[in-house]
Amino acid sequence: MPKNVVTIMPGGQVEHVAVDDELAVMRMSGEKGATLELPIESYKLDGETYLVARFSGLVSDQETENAIRQFY
Repeated sequence: MPKNVVTIMPGGQVEHVAVDDELAVMRMSGEKGATLELPIESYKLDGETYLVARFSGLVSDQETENAIRQFY
């Protein structure tokens, strides 16, 4: 069964994707062949837990919450 993940990519690009339930790390490929490995983590917001994959630990909580709110 797939799980839903909000991804936050460089440049503020945000996507909502479904991935295999067993997946712990997402691999995303860019247009020019660059590959990013994004760990999937749980993020609590407003009493709910969401799955997010952030391109960097430098993505702020505010950016993460804004990304989640785009889809939920």
